[in-house]
Formats: sequence, C-alpha cells, structure tokens
Amino acid sequence: MPELKNYREVGIFDLMSAPLNPIGAFDAEQFKKDVRALLAEKKDEKFLAVDLTGLDFVYSDAYNAFIQFQQEMDDRHGLFAVLTNNQTIVDGLKKAGLDKNIRVFAFEADMMSFSLQASSPEGNGAAVESAEESVTPVASQNIQGETAPVQHLDRRTGQHRRFTKSFNAIAKEDSGSKKKGLDVPFDDEPSSARTVIIVVLLLLAAVGGTLAFFYF
Repeated sequence: MPELKNYREVGIFDLMSAPLNPIGAFDAEQFKKDVRALLAEKKDEKFLAVDLTGLDFVYSDAYNAFIQFQQEMDDRHGLFAVLTNNQTIVDGLKKAGLDKNIRVFAFEADMMSFSLQASSPEGNGAAVESAEESVTPVASQNIQGETAPVQHLDRRTGQHRRFTKSFNAIAKEDSGSKKKGLDVPFDDEPSSARTVIIVVLLLLAAVGGTLAFFYF
C-alpha cells in the first residue's frame, strides 16, 4: 500500500497540508516534523508552501516555524509561501514582518500563475533566485527622477500680444482736450445760476414798472 503524502505539487511548489491539533488549531510542532521529513526526501527542495485554507488564525509558534523554513529556503535560493485568503492571518503575517520575505497567495491559481512566470522561457528556465527577490513588490512604472517636460505658457508681448479695451478701463485724458456732453457723462455741466438770477431780476423790474404805471 503506497504511503500517503501530506503535500501536493502545485506548480513549482510542494504545498504542505496544515497539521491540526486535537482542538483544531495549527500544530506547529507537527508541521516542523512534516517539513523535515519532506526535506530529507527531497534534497533539492526550493519551493515550499503551507496550505492554511480554512484556518481563521494561527498562534505565534506557527509564525516562528514559518520564519525558520523561510530562512532555510532562502539559503537554498528558493521561496517559502503561505496559501490563505483569511485577512486575520494576513494581518498577523504583516505584524510579524513576515510579509516582506514570505510570499502570500490567496488561491492556488495564483500559485500556478507565479509558477508559470517563474519557469517561463523568458526567464531562461530559471525560477526565482532568492526569496528576497521573489517577494520584492513590482516597481512602479513611474520612473523616478524622470519628469514630463513642463509646457510653459508663452505670454507674448509687443506686437504679438493682443489687447482689448476693458469696458471699465479708465482712459488717460488729454489735459488740453475739451470735454462736453456724452463724452464725459458723469462730469457736471457748468452752473446756470447766474442766468437764473438775471431772469428773476428782469421779471421783478418788469412787475415793478407795471405797478408804478398804474399807481401813478
């Protein structure tokens, strides 16, 4: 009867099943034993992963085991990965600083996609040379230090620049020019008080003369 394996091949990875203790939590000690048995069987193991699918959390002893095997895969110029889509576990990896060195896959399809890219002909048939390189985020396509040329507005002066006279613009008047009528609508016209006085005096004289004629 063939011996049952506690891992399966997913792309370039050997994906270990998560061992559980009697209370259903991740058994870190059993995981270490399983990995040791696998490494003894496969001396050239470089791409190792653990399947945490279905688990809601792991304890600190699990993180310590992950660190241990991540360092060992790093020495082999390989990669240690975790398969989980549980945000609590992902946040725990981040808090422990493991997300910088351990690749986290949400689905097996992501592991397959990574495997195809790592072993593609464009990569000269080589996978990832080191764990550090494999988890380095893809650099932004915005090239640092290079900026798009700035288009300055060409504000021409002289004969190339057109001006329009504002409705509210105040024109500089010639001191020698004569202003009258609608040319200067807000200027006061010359006072006619003197003319009014003369007319009144003439009327008074006429009335006085008429009264004197009838009186005498």
